[in-house]
Amino acid sequence: MQHANRLTRAARRHHRLLCTLVLLLAATDLAAAAPPDPLTLAHALDFADGHPRVEAADASWLPPRPQPLHLACHTLAFANARPADAERDTAWGRLLPPAAAQRLEIMQRFFDVLLADLSYMRDNEAMAVAYIQFDRAENRRDLGQYSPLSVAELEAAYQVIRRRRAASDAARRVTRSLLAQALGTPEDLPKNLVDAPPATDAPLPELTTVVETALADNPRVRALRDGADTAQATLVTMAVRQQALELLERLELLAVAAEQTRIEADWRDLKLDQSRTMYEMEVTADLGFSMSRQTKARRERMAVELCRTLTRAQLDALQGKPVGVVDAAGTPENGQ
Repeated sequence: MQHANRLTRAARRHHRLLCTLVLLLAATDLAAAAPPDPLTLAHALDFADGHPRVEAADASWLPPRPQPLHLACHTLAFANARPADAERDTAWGRLLPPAAAQRLEIMQRFFDVLLADLSYMRDNEAMAVAYIQFDRAENRRDLGQYSPLSVAELEAAYQVIRRRRAASDAARRVTRSLLAQALGTPEDLPKNLVDAPPATDAPLPELTTVVETALADNPRVRALRDGADTAQATLVTMAVRQQALELLERLELLAVAAEQTRIEADWRDLKLDQSRTMYEMEVTADLGFSMSRQTKARRERMAVELCRTLTRAQLDALQGKPVGVVDAAGTPENGQ
């Protein structure tokens, strides 16, 4: 009996030891799968192939992907022709293989975080400016230089910006959570992201070339056409042509927007230099306001550049080409 008890205790110890080893191995695997800090776009894209959405492929029961918070490239390019277009403003789509769609989602989520951080900086600076104006008005009211109505107006304006800044702060966490979901590591929210590489200025292909390449090399398009009747195959071809045309037009429009936002940013830089000089000379100047407007211009310029990069990647994915980080010459540095 005692021998049996000793065997039972030994078995329990062995079982506890085995469970501990399993937990340690699991923790090691999770740590190895956690995104690095800081996180680059190239590293982020490496998480795509092992994502559950890729393994689940085209299962109809998959939950829908949430919309990005900031990056809406179609709406941006077409100057808000309509309030929002969820189908066109997402990088992933039904004409793409699961792995390519997941890579595009990771790219868009990554860019969404970058914009969320810059949006927070913009609103944080604007709130500081609004508070200073309100605080000065309160002091001057006590001296009889400002009316209570004017102070109330400035306080109301400050509270509006304060609320917007709180929303921007929350958006930083939400966009990081969406990126973590896209990476397949929902409990490991990325903290620091490395800025994305600049958009390429490589020449755009012709529409007919894009359509022909997509029909020949995109495995998802081929699968949709294989076994389809004539009408169904024609509809797939029409959908490919329409998407190719819209992506090419979007890139043309974004090139115009890039020039406009570059000039705007350069002007704001000069304006900030002027305000800083006047401030140092103790001449009245709203340095804080100039800083806030400069950050806003930087944010708008970044949004355009990120959309150019993302749209190029969408065009590549539609043609069955690798989705990865592209250098200034238009050559992919990685991608599958």
